[in-house]
Order: sequence, then structure tokens, then C-alpha cells
Amino acid sequence: MEAQTSMKPLNFTNFLESGALLRPSPNRWLLLEGPFTEMAEVASGEVALFHPDFFSEGVDNYWIPKSFYIVTDNDLKSLCADVDRPLLAPLNWQEADPQSFGVSFISILELIHRGALKKAVPIVFENSTGIMSSMRVRTLIKELIKAPPSLYVFGSWQKGSGILGATPEVLLKQEGRILQTMALAGTCPKEEAAERRLLLEDPKERYEHGLVVQDISQTLEKYGRVRTEGPKILELPTLLHLKTEIECQLPKDQNFSFFEACRALHPTAALGVSPRDYGYEWLKNLPEQRGRRGFGAPWGISWSAEEALCLVAIRNIQWNPGGCRIGSGCGIVAQSDLHQEWKELSQKRRSVKKVLGLES
Repeated sequence: MEAQTSMKPLNFTNFLESGALLRPSPNRWLLLEGPFTEMAEVASGEVALFHPDFFSEGVDNYWIPKSFYIVTDNDLKSLCADVDRPLLAPLNWQEADPQSFGVSFISILELIHRGALKKAVPIVFENSTGIMSSMRVRTLIKELIKAPPSLYVFGSWQKGSGILGATPEVLLKQEGRILQTMALAGTCPKEEAAERRLLLEDPKERYEHGLVVQDISQTLEKYGRVRTEGPKILELPTLLHLKTEIECQLPKDQNFSFFEACRALHPTAALGVSPRDYGYEWLKNLPEQRGRRGFGAPWGISWSAEEALCLVAIRNIQWNPGGCRIGSGCGIVAQSDLHQEWKELSQKRRSVKKVLGLES
């Protein structure tokens, strides 16, 4: 499927009803216009969207769009321009439940203290009964055009359900025979940076980060030679993270399936558990975890035989006909403090609302 460089208003209307978008780099947007066709397999180089849920409880099919566009910031701004500014009802949020998080926190610490686990990542959600109309999707996209270049804007929606956000975390990127990813774990809200130990000097945050680096590196070693660089500080509008760059060189003669590698990586210790071989099926039985749906799951697009990007679908809003939700997760290790982790969860959700224009 050849990429088109301009989208007509009628196609954009269809796109708002059934579509997907990705900003893989500044001033470059991939727009996939639906309706989508679900396929069990895709040919090399075919434009395809891959977005299973976190626990892969459904069929991990690919979505094939009707049309594919590559446009600029200004192109997308023009498509989103208001004719009449819409009056949208606010999405009134029900705060996340601290008691359910406390149950998860204690359950995970018990497994850690027994030596079964080193780390696990529970999720909590704020919920709203507000409906995500195509007009609201357009309004959120207008806000996301302004998202910092350190964030990858992504989203997909069809038949009244979808996901839209801006994540700092790459699960896997392919450019030719080079694979790139990152370990992103260890967080400090900017507003607390002056009061807390520096991230690079914090034993708890460095330990959590190191588990993720080890997990990803070991998984990628079966594909090729792995090199790491870091950790360093990634600065976002409201948060600071520890980040290590990870690169894998594929042998020239090796057959490689990008999305199969994404399946192998998911979930990294940044969103799942460490050690990986403990498994994470038990995580479903903790409060709220079955509601993850696409939160923290692989979300990726391939658009040529040697160019693809798969993100970790965090920092987003999810919706279905029953309402909307915003989730946040945190890594629990032996040194974790319940009060501090709860504050971090709240700050992450606030950062999502800010980038989506849902909070000033």
C-alpha cells in the first residue's frame, strides 16, 4: 500500500470514526484510515497495525487499513481546524481506589519477601462515564499535536472503542538490520525532585531500572549483538525517568519477524514482572488488573519491509461505549513505599490529562 501525502476532509471524517495515528518522529504523522480488516498474518512490508490487549486474551490479529497517509504537523492541524468550536461535556473522573492498590501492593511484597519475585507492576484506573465521540477524538488529536518531541503520539479506534495518548516508551523499533529499544523505569515527579534523592543516586530506583535493562537485554540476545548506553535522565513535562538505550544488530542472513520479536519482549519488567520466567498470569487476579485492556500492551505499526515501530501503550486514555478510563502503573520492589508509589501513580495520570488537554 502506497502512502498518500494529503488527506481530504471526507477521508478525515472517516478516519475519526475508524482510524489510527502514530507520530514516529517530529513533524511526521502516519494516519491509517479505516475501516480495518483483521488478518491473522501480514506479508513483509505490508502496512499493518498490531495492538493486542495486555494479557493477550483475544486473538492477536493485525489490522489492515483501507488507506495510509504520511503528513506533517501543519497538514494535521488543518484537518483538525474548527469550523464551529465544539461544546463538549467535561469528562468527570472518579478517583482511583487506594484500597485496591493497597491490596495489590501487599500481595506483591509478600511474593518478593518469599523470594518468588523481584518486581511487579500493578495498575490503577480513574474512570469516567463520559462518551468518546469523533468530535472529542479530533479535539484530543489537536492537543496531541503539541506534545513534546520526547513523546510518541499514538492511537487507534473503531466501533466505539479505542486508545489515544503519548508515550515515552518504545518496545521495539526497526530500521534496516538495527533494532532499538529502551529500558524506562525509575520515576520522580519534577515537583518533588528538590526534596528527593537524585534518580541516578537512588538505590531503589537504580535497582528497579537495572531489572528492566537485564530483562530486555537477555530477550534480545537471541536475535543479535546487544549494546546498552545509560542510564541517563529523561525529562518530561511533569516527570523525570531513568532511561537506558538498548540496540541490537541483526545478522545479515537472519530471518526476522518484527512483531514476533515484540511478542517475545512483552511484557518487559517495566510493565510486567521480574524475573520473567515467574510468569504474570497471577497478576490478573489482583484488583483492577483485568481492566488493563490495551494499557501497557504492545501497540505498533509496520509500514515498510525494514521500518516499523512498536510502543509500550502507557500514558493514554482508553474508551468503549461504557465510558473512558486513564490508567497508571508503578514498579513494586522490596524497597517500595506505599505512600510514595501512590503519589507517583496520581502524578502519572495527571501528566496524561495535561498532554490531552483534559487538565490545565
